[in-house]
Amino acid sequence: MPIDSSPAGVPADLLTPDEVARLFRVSKTSVYRLVERREIRFHRVCGLLRFRRSDVEQFLRAGSVEPMGN
Repeated sequence: MPIDSSPAGVPADLLTPDEVARLFRVSKTSVYRLVERREIRFHRVCGLLRFRRSDVEQFLRAGSVEPMGN
């Protein structure tokens, strides 16, 4: 797992709630609702919410809808 240059040595693939909200183009409150309802996988790092990029991508794939045939 790659480590970024942050002083805490937090893995670089961890996203904050703000970053997830920007990716999803929703409010941070909406991200917290997903967490509250346990609809998206998350981690707590020193009491703060963090999301693995791979879990966020999996969440998006799980919610995708296939187009209907002609």
